[in-house]
Amino acid sequence: MSETLKAAVHAAILRMLGPLVRLLLAVGIGVGDFMALVKVVYVRAARDVGREKRGELRPNASRIAVVTGLTRGEVAAMLAADSDERRTSDRGRQRAERVLSGWWNDPDFRTRLGDPAVLPISGSRRSFTELVRRYSNEPRVAPILDELLRVNAVKRLSDGTVKAISRSYATVRWNPDGIASLGEQLGEHCATLLHNLEHPGQPRFVRRVVNAQLDPLYRPLLLRDIQEQLDAAADSIDDALNERRATVTPAPGGREAVRVGVVMYVFEEPVLLEPAASRKRPLATRRSTRGTSRRSKP
Repeated sequence: MSETLKAAVHAAILRMLGPLVRLLLAVGIGVGDFMALVKVVYVRAARDVGREKRGELRPNASRIAVVTGLTRGEVAAMLAADSDERRTSDRGRQRAERVLSGWWNDPDFRTRLGDPAVLPISGSRRSFTELVRRYSNEPRVAPILDELLRVNAVKRLSDGTVKAISRSYATVRWNPDGIASLGEQLGEHCATLLHNLEHPGQPRFVRRVVNAQLDPLYRPLLLRDIQEQLDAAADSIDDALNERRATVTPAPGGREAVRVGVVMYVFEEPVLLEPAASRKRPLATRRSTRGTSRRSKP
């Protein structure tokens, strides 16, 4: 790697780590704990590269130690402790997301007007229990319902039925699930950009629109309009992406599927514009330039 490219990588890493370190400081995680996590990530990444590019069915601790700079003993210990990366809470959260998506997109659980139907909790057809069975492969209904109620995506009515009131499950809150969602979304975003660097001939869609000199007076109105446009676009994409015929449902023996998603977000930060440079150069500079120009003529 050239020194120029390495310097660019260093600068990019520093910029990416800024928001992350603010989170770590907020929750009391110091440099020592962070370095321990970094080692785990290095081992996982080197293991995954071995699977994808070398076809290694089992992690090669010796190779991972060489490429990461860790000792073989450290690598072996991390691999042994890393038998299950996905936490139960993450799986439950993702199952709740699938259930909510099915409620909004499966005709069996919508009204004639296309809205999510109000569902009784139990029943063999068109019930919340059947919805959970179809989209989560989870026999327990209560944990899924509790999670959807917690994020205010579902409302329990006075007659005991439940109603979907939000199309989106995505909610970043200052709690374990909110932090998990933050990590998941950051990971997805970075993985997409890295994919495009590694596979320029087959890039995934990325579009970024920025005004770095926006007049603050226009900010509230523009943000309102942008949010309305993005909400409409997200609803349309959701309808197409989760169309019933294109969606497989969990089965006892497992089924192959692909996870595809689209993320939209608005970012902003204060910017102090420097005074515009004068178009007139100093007299000495202009004279020097004219003199040089004359001497350069044949």
